[in-house]
Amino acid sequence: AIRAQFQVSERTLSWMFSIYVLFNLVGTPLMAKLSDLYGRRIIYVMDVSLFAIGSLIIALSPAFWVVILGRAIQGFGAGGIFPVASAVIGDTFPVEKRGSALGLIGAVFGIAFIIGPILGGVILGLASWKWLFLINLPIALVVIVMSLRLLPATRPAHVKKFDLAGMAVLAALLASLAYGINQIDTTNFIASLVSLRVLPFLLAFVVLLVAFIQIEKRAKSPIIPLSLFSRRQMAVANVISSGAGVIEASLVFLPLLAVAGLGVRESAASFMLMPLVLAMAIGSPSAGRFLDKFG
Repeated sequence: AIRAQFQVSERTLSWMFSIYVLFNLVGTPLMAKLSDLYGRRIIYVMDVSLFAIGSLIIALSPAFWVVILGRAIQGFGAGGIFPVASAVIGDTFPVEKRGSALGLIGAVFGIAFIIGPILGGVILGLASWKWLFLINLPIALVVIVMSLRLLPATRPAHVKKFDLAGMAVLAALLASLAYGINQIDTTNFIASLVSLRVLPFLLAFVVLLVAFIQIEKRAKSPIIPLSLFSRRQMAVANVISSGAGVIEASLVFLPLLAVAGLGVRESAASFMLMPLVLAMAIGSPSAGRFLDKFG
């Protein structure tokens, strides 16, 4: 629907997803660190507000570049919502209850991730595509009001100096990686890897990663403490999270597969995700309870 209104190519349209992911990548470590320095509530409310502002910009956009701008703001704000919410669990729940609480958050996140395309299909069938973004505004307002009432407002007594150099290099290396991967041509994979549209950005990622590690080793308050990666538990968690991320990302394409390969109607394709919704609603809280019980 957006492509039809603004008359853009499929390659250009893909930036609606790519720019969101890019700014989400940058926003996640930044907002998590800011919540450590200035408190959970203020950063969480700011993240939700940014997401709402981005949604409004998209809905009112007169041109496609404005849509991209709104998506960037959306992604930047959304980057902090999940990690800050998880950090609140660590601040407010005793150790023996954290698994269940995180499992519940995981269930809500997973259900929202999967049920979003279903609701989107219903809304798009009843109204303009702009309402896919306008509907975020009242939801964000409710979340902000509840956050101001319920989230802890504590903050450290002494705010450490922010690692600006580390954040700048981290943003650049994530941007290089995301852009390089986005430009890979899957129909000519090997040749595209060494093309000028991909290889320079992947090389920049490697160089910036080395520079980032050196900066974080010297930083008094690093964006990402490197000591975290020396723990086996963190390594296992990262591997599991990466696998889960790949699987969840691929779920978005199941409705398209159903339409293209199985002859399912477009209006009904999103409902093919319902079994996943039910499984995740049961699996995430159960996993959290097992974590509390068995460690």
